[in-house]
Amino acid sequence: METEPSHIFDNMHLAMLFLADLHTGMVGSALAIVLLLLFSGVLSGSEVAYFSLGKNECKSLQEEESESSERILELLSKPRYLLSTILISNNVVNIALILVSDALISQLVPANGWGFNSPAADFWINGFITVGLVTFLLVLFGEVAPKVYANQNSMRIARFMSRIFVVLEKLFFPLSWILVNSTQFVEKRLAKINQSTVTQEDIASAIELTVKDNKYAKQDVDMLKGIVRFGNTSAVDIMKPRMKVVALDTAATFEELLAVFKDESYSRIPIYGDDLDDIKGIIHAKDLLNHLDKDALFDWHNLIRPALITTEKRKIDDLFHDFKEKRTHMAIVVDEYGGTEGIVTLEDILEEIVGEIEDEFDTPEEKPYDQINEFTFDFNGGTAINDICKTLDLAADYFDDIRKGADTIAGLVLVINGSIPDLNTAIDCKGFQLITLIASERRIEKIRIVLPKKSNINLPSSVSENN
Repeated sequence: METEPSHIFDNMHLAMLFLADLHTGMVGSALAIVLLLLFSGVLSGSEVAYFSLGKNECKSLQEEESESSERILELLSKPRYLLSTILISNNVVNIALILVSDALISQLVPANGWGFNSPAADFWINGFITVGLVTFLLVLFGEVAPKVYANQNSMRIARFMSRIFVVLEKLFFPLSWILVNSTQFVEKRLAKINQSTVTQEDIASAIELTVKDNKYAKQDVDMLKGIVRFGNTSAVDIMKPRMKVVALDTAATFEELLAVFKDESYSRIPIYGDDLDDIKGIIHAKDLLNHLDKDALFDWHNLIRPALITTEKRKIDDLFHDFKEKRTHMAIVVDEYGGTEGIVTLEDILEEIVGEIEDEFDTPEEKPYDQINEFTFDFNGGTAINDICKTLDLAADYFDDIRKGADTIAGLVLVINGSIPDLNTAIDCKGFQLITLIASERRIEKIRIVLPKKSNINLPSSVSENN
């Protein structure tokens, strides 16, 4: 049976219409891909353009006072919302690009698929082609090239996209609000998790472990521990207390001044007016060298130099910078009421790192403690708490939560007990026992410290060797 000619022409007409529709759909998809790639590139470049604007560019925009500059500054005033708007817009464009690319590839697939006679195989092959094609196009035309261009033409792109971003920011505001607030919530949670929990004791233990088997490294260990303590030590912890300060009244004669320098062998001493709370300045021994031939009536007050005043809570690393800036080696430590607490010298600060410094004029001092046994030490009541911490290898702030301003071990006992305790009475203090051995009506002169038997305190080798 022959096919009528009219039927043949009808079939050919339908085929031509199908091919025309297919061609139109492919062309439309290709154009859509080009436009989406262009918009993706503009968005990626805009991210670089806006966030690469520096202070000078922003200052120029403020001085310009144009509509575009005002829009740019307004967008930059809310950087989180601007960034979220760019990211959301870019993701919407990229998703649309994937969908259009998949539709185009589906149109290009032969009628019988890829010849595997398996819809699943055709699906995966189409997917791989789409992902590979879109990834290549996005990386090249949607990321790399636009960002390179935007890095060199940031202001031009920022102006061009400012009006568009104002519209997009309003359009995507609900999503941006959710994204920005959820991000801030996550950041706060991560900040709490990532907070450093390394303590001064952990660092000291790590230093001990690194040189555990090196018996010649004790000096290095002490120096490293001093550096660790340096930023946490206050002036009150290392100062010479008021009762031990050698100072001179302004009413003293020149002969008395020379006698003080001769007897005490100090290079500088504080000078006070009515009392030690009224510090007038500091006088240096070297300033007297040119006047040694003067008589007792010589007016030496013109030689007084201004004193550096510091607070008892000032950290010694900051005080060290004060010494360098003021070019002086001594500071007067005062309390919150302006009363003189003591003095701190540059030598005191350096000794916190390198240990005791003795020159040819220093007289050897006895140790501030007597070691009775492995766990028992007798200290003078006036021993600074900071020295006790160094002797027992404790953190400088070990007693800070209970000392309440006390500077010496005797002061710590008074803070805990409220008064001078009876002799040989043990007072518990953070696992230690503080026993008053010698005391008068006005002061505690000797205190015994008994360490807990199961102590985690690593005694310095200089102490342990005495056992």
